[in-house]
Amino acid sequence: MSVSERKPIDKGNLSERVYANIRNALMDGEFEPGDRLRISALADELGVSITPVREAIFRLVSDHVLEMKAATAIHVPELTADQLREIQLIRLLLEGEAASIAAQRITPKELDRLEDIQTRFQKAAATDPKKAALLNREFHFGLIGAARMPLIFNTVENMWVLMGPLLRTFHIEMPKRDLASGKHKHFDVLEGLKTRDAAKAKAAIQDDIRWGQVMIEWLERKNAANA
Repeated sequence: MSVSERKPIDKGNLSERVYANIRNALMDGEFEPGDRLRISALADELGVSITPVREAIFRLVSDHVLEMKAATAIHVPELTADQLREIQLIRLLLEGEAASIAAQRITPKELDRLEDIQTRFQKAAATDPKKAALLNREFHFGLIGAARMPLIFNTVENMWVLMGPLLRTFHIEMPKRDLASGKHKHFDVLEGLKTRDAAKAKAAIQDDIRWGQVMIEWLERKNAANA
């Protein structure tokens, strides 16, 4: 995979911009688990010199969202089932607390935006898994953003960057879920936000995250078949 379809980087703080660009590409599933990233190729695709790309790559390695297997061998991590379980636990705790606080802090404008995201998410779910996955993430981050807790936001974002490449493969290989009904947990989240019910919002988003167990089981079967 590549980031060649992304717009060339503008002048300015190139390292920061390249960092954000590659990070977003990972989160969007534009790379696959195990992919090797070549600094010179990325520099050509983004229209920048090698130096800011190298700086960004080393920063992403420090974030543990890329792996350096040798001096010039940078790879997208291949997550294990145990790592996914840890990510799920972190999300359960942090996104749950963020939802609880968001129920007290969310503005009408933010609530309207979340309802609009959920409407578009449902429409995309049956026909466009990639778009649905992006809208699902947008819902989760809109919820966290409403809590006004940037440290939680940044920590959870790192979890999504780690999951991005694997999520892409998962959504391609797994049958589509029935997400079009009114039983989706996002609706319970929205109801908790509307009524300022912190406990309901927290429980609903945690139930939604627990569905990630399906992906853990899928990965275990996949690894067992390849063993």
